[in-house]
Amino acid sequence: MLFWSIEVPYLCVPEIFLDANATTPVLPEISQIVQRLCCNQFGNPSSSHLAGMMPKQIIAEARNAAAQLFRVADGRFIFNSGATEGINTAVLSVLAPYAGKAQEDTVLLYGATEHKAVPEALKHWNQVLGVKAKLLEIPTATNGALNIEFIKAHASKALMLCTMGANNETGVVQDLAAIANAIGGKDKKVPWLVDSVQVLGKVALNLGELPIDYATFSAHKLYGPKGTGCLFIRHGAPYTPLQQGGGQEHGERGGTENVAGIAALARIFDWLIHPQNSPLHSMETLSAYREQLLNALKKLFPELVLNQPYPESLPTTINFSVPGFHSGQIIAMFDAAGIRVSAGSACSKGRPQSFVLKAMGLPSWQCEGAIRLSFGPASSAEFIQMAATRINAMADRKQASEQGRVSGLWIPEPFDVGFAAYADETEKTLYWVGDSEKVKAWLNARFPSNDWCYTNLAPGSYEFGSYQFNVDSAETFRVMHQGTKRTLTLNDKGVALSDSNHTRIETIGPDEVALGNHFLIDVREPLETCMQAAPNFSGEALISERADWCRLALELTNSEIGLPMVAICRSGGRSTTVAALIAALGGPTVLSCDGGVTDVVHLLAAKESVI
Repeated sequence: MLFWSIEVPYLCVPEIFLDANATTPVLPEISQIVQRLCCNQFGNPSSSHLAGMMPKQIIAEARNAAAQLFRVADGRFIFNSGATEGINTAVLSVLAPYAGKAQEDTVLLYGATEHKAVPEALKHWNQVLGVKAKLLEIPTATNGALNIEFIKAHASKALMLCTMGANNETGVVQDLAAIANAIGGKDKKVPWLVDSVQVLGKVALNLGELPIDYATFSAHKLYGPKGTGCLFIRHGAPYTPLQQGGGQEHGERGGTENVAGIAALARIFDWLIHPQNSPLHSMETLSAYREQLLNALKKLFPELVLNQPYPESLPTTINFSVPGFHSGQIIAMFDAAGIRVSAGSACSKGRPQSFVLKAMGLPSWQCEGAIRLSFGPASSAEFIQMAATRINAMADRKQASEQGRVSGLWIPEPFDVGFAAYADETEKTLYWVGDSEKVKAWLNARFPSNDWCYTNLAPGSYEFGSYQFNVDSAETFRVMHQGTKRTLTLNDKGVALSDSNHTRIETIGPDEVALGNHFLIDVREPLETCMQAAPNFSGEALISERADWCRLALELTNSEIGLPMVAICRSGGRSTTVAALIAALGGPTVLSCDGGVTDVVHLLAAKESVI
């Protein structure tokens, strides 16, 4: 087998991480601080001897740096594990005085686009403490801005108000000054929590001017270690410790302090106080970086639609959707090309959907297709250029791959939608049966209505090429291949495969596939395969996208192959489904690879490196 000839650099490309809103790498300077504190100055800050004095001083200096950065004179900072702990602490602090005292006529106000940590904390403590207040979402406009009039109308009955400085998905920056005015400014009555995770290092936050009672921060969003953060508490705001212990943090958070993490956070604060000594770039530079990446994305997807106010959102965030694509398809493309991006954070009907975009009132296709691309404020010009170059290369490969098979049988969503079609390219006619609405985007992309004539099949029997369609109704029909005599039955849910179909399939590991003595069936989508080709075993492989799986199952024979067949995909799941489909229809034995194409590629790269 000729697997030694694989061009490994093309397949094993260096990773480009463009999901900085989720987390960032620890920068070398921060890493050195953490290592020094962990290994050399490891004393317990609660100890009275000399080894504890230096850690205690480090914590004090970090607290002073936070006060200086956020211009605070009438509040304090408690170091903790991060924003989720801070949010829970703030919510508990506000609701604890009402424990056991039902407050049915009150509300807990929070933005509809908040991180899930906020409504979940509100729901939990409201129930545990027996407060019984009503949780009330603050609606947003299509640009993601909170409805100020709604806040103003409900503030008098609110036990607490929770908003965010900038949204983690869209980068939308809230007008905190307008929210402050809506609740009465410095004379306000309602305690106000602001999730400030995404504003750190990107948007100035003056806690001295704004009447914010609680603000939460996490170090790992700005090149610090995970598990470190802090909570700001305004002087006079109610406070109840979330955890009791040995009196650390002036008795306000029990547990030995994470001195190394706090020192790292202090260095981040120092960068922001003294930008001339910081690796973090200016907003103007970051905006230029974003424009560079957006131009590359528009080359890859000319129909790209932005889901955020542009350019008013965070300069490090791009949130977009592409007509005809759901987010899983786009993530698979980027993953294959070695670029890490993310999708919406909620799930609906098995397909990712952004609850943030849904709250903004955007159409379903945008919510289901949302992609977030984000980079950190310390990203270099070279890194951004490398990312843009990689995306431009993706665009070139995508364009080259879009010439494929058109004629024949197509069943685009075999296990979700009852729909089948036969395309006659000579007559430019598409004969179809089933629920076309659910596959409309796919149809428009593959068979544009200005170029193709659509013919809906009424109940009856029809022959197209090697296929026979037997239509009982729009919800129930059968497709038979007249050569193999295999028949596929579809209902309104598509093809039904039982769990037993899957469990009967034999699986093998990527290491066995990498030996090269198999015929591969690559069941990834075309736009994924063009970004990362399957291992090329001297031509002994075929590519079958989802819309082509049923044709493959009806037609495939092993009489001319002479090798064991293995289905392989991105991560293992689809390969089992395709193998089960072929087996259920009486086709040849197909094994499933329990790893992904990338696993096989890495094994081949290892072989290549020892030659």
